[in-house]
Amino acid sequence: MRATWKGSITFGLVSIPIKLYNARITREISFHMLHASDGGRIRLRRVCEKCGKEVGRDEIVKGYEISKNEYVILTEEDFEKIPLKSAKAIGIHQFFDPSELNIIYYGSFYYVAPDKGGEKAYSLLTKAMEETNSVGMGKIGMRGKEYLVAIRPFNGGMALAQLYYVDEVRSPAEIPGWGAKAEFTEQELELAKQLVLAMKRPLRLEDYRDEYKEALMQLIEAKLAGREVKVVEEVEAAKSLLDALKASLESVKQE
Repeated sequence: MRATWKGSITFGLVSIPIKLYNARITREISFHMLHASDGGRIRLRRVCEKCGKEVGRDEIVKGYEISKNEYVILTEEDFEKIPLKSAKAIGIHQFFDPSELNIIYYGSFYYVAPDKGGEKAYSLLTKAMEETNSVGMGKIGMRGKEYLVAIRPFNGGMALAQLYYVDEVRSPAEIPGWGAKAEFTEQELELAKQLVLAMKRPLRLEDYRDEYKEALMQLIEAKLAGREVKVVEEVEAAKSLLDALKASLESVKQE
């Protein structure tokens, strides 16, 4: 398995050589864009809007717009001059309690594995974080950007989560209707609580599967075989919230 990033974790004067591996496996069904009339592939091309010519990757530079059609041009050599300590080392700046970090700040996840010679320090840090219920906060340089990261013990090893910076997370107050309050009866609340408790059980993620992807593959196979695709009938909605709660609770009890 190929590592996504190779470097080290540092805390205090301790340095641990590590490798990062993507924790997510992509199992999406991919499609090509085709011309509806003749089935030809549609290709996305890079075209200069000034001269109209198609350009290759080696002819493209990055420009930061400072005013209308006026740019500061940056080359790959310019980017390499940026002093980024986190490009090769994840410096842990502090440890904190897991409950202090809101779920909204979590992004992509990676598994952290020790590189050659780092096994002892890796194991020591993992154990120390486990026994103190701590998460490490640091930074990592990847793909031309410096990310905020959280490192924590996970299943006998360590996991790293890319985090969003505070200014990258939209305030929920900007969302229309956020926090809206509505009146409901005590009976509705009691039924809702009963329904929640009736549906509450130990979480088993392995019980869940991507039913849309399965249906999509069935659709593709049916079209390939020339079969008719069955249309799923819609479930009739309850007349009122109270009726919906009662019907839902009764349905759960019968399972």
